Amino acid sequence: MLVFRGTSTTKDTLTTTQHISTKDPTHTSHQHNTMENDMMKEDVILPTVSYSLSAIVRTKKEGNNTTKLEYALVHDKVDAAARKRAEEKAAHEGQQYTLVHEKSPRGWWLPGGGVEHRDITPVDGAIREALEEAGSPSLSHMLPLFTTTQTNDENINEDELKLLPTMTHLLSLEQSPGRQRFIFRGEWIDDDNNDSADDSNTHNCDILKCPPGDDESEEAQWVTLDEVQQIANRQRGDTTQVESDSTFLQQMKDPWLRGHEPVTFFGLLEYAWQQNEVVPGLPVYKMNLSGNDIEVEEEEVTGAFFGRHTLDEESQLVHHGSRSALLTHLKCSLLVYDKSQQAFAIDKATNIFPSSLVSDQNEMSLKKLVDDMISDYVPSHPSADNASVGLLRVQHIIHENGREATLTVYPYILFPDTSEISNKATDWVPIDELSSPLEKRLAEVVMDDNQMKEKYSSLEVLRDKESPRRCCPPN
Repeated sequence: MLVFRGTSTTKDTLTTTQHISTKDPTHTSHQHNTMENDMMKEDVILPTVSYSLSAIVRTKKEGNNTTKLEYALVHDKVDAAARKRAEEKAAHEGQQYTLVHEKSPRGWWLPGGGVEHRDITPVDGAIREALEEAGSPSLSHMLPLFTTTQTNDENINEDELKLLPTMTHLLSLEQSPGRQRFIFRGEWIDDDNNDSADDSNTHNCDILKCPPGDDESEEAQWVTLDEVQQIANRQRGDTTQVESDSTFLQQMKDPWLRGHEPVTFFGLLEYAWQQNEVVPGLPVYKMNLSGNDIEVEEEEVTGAFFGRHTLDEESQLVHHGSRSALLTHLKCSLLVYDKSQQAFAIDKATNIFPSSLVSDQNEMSLKKLVDDMISDYVPSHPSADNASVGLLRVQHIIHENGREATLTVYPYILFPDTSEISNKATDWVPIDELSSPLEKRLAEVVMDDNQMKEKYSSLEVLRDKESPRRCCPPN
């Protein structure tokens, strides 16, 4: 067990219950302080290992009309012409997604792996892993762009930046004791200049990795959902040839999947695309961080926001096993809105949205905390008849000491009327009396029905374990 306070890290003999600092003003009754020694002042936070995976959609460019792909975490930077061309082809053949064969006999999976301390954020970790596992070795010189490693950006030209994948949406955030996993939707431009249906899986070896690969993986391929589903039920280690019309599947080495994730997340994306629905995830943005404060200057305030403060010179990084680990604070801030009164719930003690921390990550996940907080107002959650619930914002910030991170989620409840709700700890105020700039911006969003209709805000993004997620409504 790691005990942390200030700049020191020590061992201790506390109970298995993990504690998070109670100095935060949003501390509420959800916290459970059970230290055996009341004189002990250290705050115990569970070291969390993070993983990032990506479901990457193939896009195409048309002529020289592609715009510069920024390697910063900016949503929707793949140019419109590239996306249109890919969608036109996908209308006949289905969308294509990246599938990686790491090493025999490990089967095929999404590109991804452990987030490292050198990664600027978990999104940068996803891009780095996509480049390492699925990208051509010719792209490896751009890996430092996504890390804290110093690099000379002038040696990388705009044409090379166009070869990089970009992460656009957070599809899933899974959190369990000592572990969290981010799964992103990505886009990657790959023009093979070959529109033959017989060669639909061909790709430019300057983008995706071709056999025999390297130390990271053997190869990566563009596949359709149909092709993935054909090998979904094959047993681990099955090396027999696949009976299929797909030339790629017939020649596939180790034709089985390491897990459900390709079928689950390709299915989510494919269904949304076929139904002309919004992407089933939160748009990804990079945060503007100034000192210890968060600048709420982004054009958008809903979505998945990631940022990192500058690392202190004296800070040392904490490692947990073979993966990097951060002492991670888990927080929830709940927006509750009464449409009839146009009023928002605030905590009487703090004058901000009702908020809480996960004190014991061994007993309560972030998702369970969210469900419990919503149930304080909607006892029948998640099947409430008179209220709508959802998720507005996910916010992941790595602290300036480089050893801690805070993961905050902002779910919401929209009530047509709260006349029958009794919560002694809550006051109801109009939007102009909200003191937090971020909370006021989020309040403006939920008051605008048109904005809410255009956004994906399902609580399905939050998971407490790596369970398969239903891709679409049953037939």
